[in-house]
Parts: sequence; C-alpha cells; structure tokens
Amino acid sequence: MSVLWSVLAGIGMVLLFLLKGVGILLLVVLVLGLLLMFCPFCADVQWAEGIFQVKAGALGITFPVFRYPAPEKPEKKKKEKKKKTSGGQKPKKETPPRQKAKLTLQILCTILKGAGKLTRAIIGSLRFTRIDVVLGVRGEDPAEAARSYGRLNAWLYPTLGFLDRFLYLDFEQLRLLPDFGSAEPTVKDHVSFRVTARAYAIVFTLLRVLYAFWREKVLDVFI
Repeated sequence: MSVLWSVLAGIGMVLLFLLKGVGILLLVVLVLGLLLMFCPFCADVQWAEGIFQVKAGALGITFPVFRYPAPEKPEKKKKEKKKKTSGGQKPKKETPPRQKAKLTLQILCTILKGAGKLTRAIIGSLRFTRIDVVLGVRGEDPAEAARSYGRLNAWLYPTLGFLDRFLYLDFEQLRLLPDFGSAEPTVKDHVSFRVTARAYAIVFTLLRVLYAFWREKVLDVFI
C-alpha cells in the first residue's frame, strides 16, 4: 500500500511540475503579447538617387526589408529535377458547395461601419515623423520651371494643411527648389520619413469589428 501511495505521490509531483511549467510558459507568452501590442512599431521610408528602400522594426530599431530596384544577386545553377510519374489516382469525392448567406442592407451597413472604425483606428495610430523632403521643380526651360514651381506651391501647402487635421506630421525639412539647370539637375531629390504605429488600438478595434461581424453573421456571406 505504501508503494502505491509513493507512486501516486510521484505522479502528482510530476503533474504539478508540468502544470507549473505550462503556467509559466503561458505567462511569458501573455507578457510578450502585451509588450508587442504596446511597443511602437516603426518603418523608415527613403527615396533618393532613384532608389526606394524601406526599413522596419520596433522601439526605434529598424532593419532593411525592401529595396527597389533590388541589388543584383549572383545567378545560381538550377538542378534539373526528374519528374516522377504517379500512378493512377483515385477520384476524389466532390462535396456539394456550401450555400452562402445573402447580402442584405443590414449586413452592408455593418460592413461599412466596421471598415470606417478600422480605418479611423489605423489613421489615428499612425505618426509621420522625421519628414525630410527636398525636391527640384524642373521644366523644359526656366520659364516653364518657374510656372511649375508656382503651381506646385499653390497645391502642396493647402493639401498638407488638410492632411494635418487627420494625421500627425512632423517635418524636419520641406524644400521645393526651382531647378533651372538645363544640362543636369542641380538639386538632388530625396524624400525620407518614419512611420510609427501602436498595435493595441488597431487590435482592439479589429476585435470589436470582428465581433460585430460575427453577431450580424456577416462572415457567412463570404465563407
């Protein structure tokens, strides 16, 4: 009898240890998830000398993720693979397609409301900082360049004033320069900025929208 109790006690200790390990693992995953939701994600966008590149990361640390045109890579010799001839395959049973729900006016209104909420959450969480813009305004001749410069200034600043109502914009430099050089451009164009966003506002809004879609059976229209 004492041997049985010893075995059961050993099994209980092992189960308790496993439960503690699973609990600690779940706690670590939860903490990491919360940190990811509340830490600021950022992306550095730059265009200069005909090269467009994007660096992305978090907590102000970014790594290259995209570049156009892409740097040339050395060609690798492709190995020819022999195709295996497959034997006779059994015909698959065709299942009847699932009937989707009909799109009603109420479902359409729910979709539009959800899209509006999600769009506002995304726009509200974005911050555009370190904006550095230097562009040369050119034309076929100096007179045309001057006219283009005037038209661009008349269009640009009212547009920025309108966007500033909805987006956070922080400029380090914004310069439009008339470039009267006939042979070669005298102004080196470049555009760069950083986009920062916090995921928690977008995730919370997305969950609310998905719950509204599930309650109104919106997903049955597409699935």
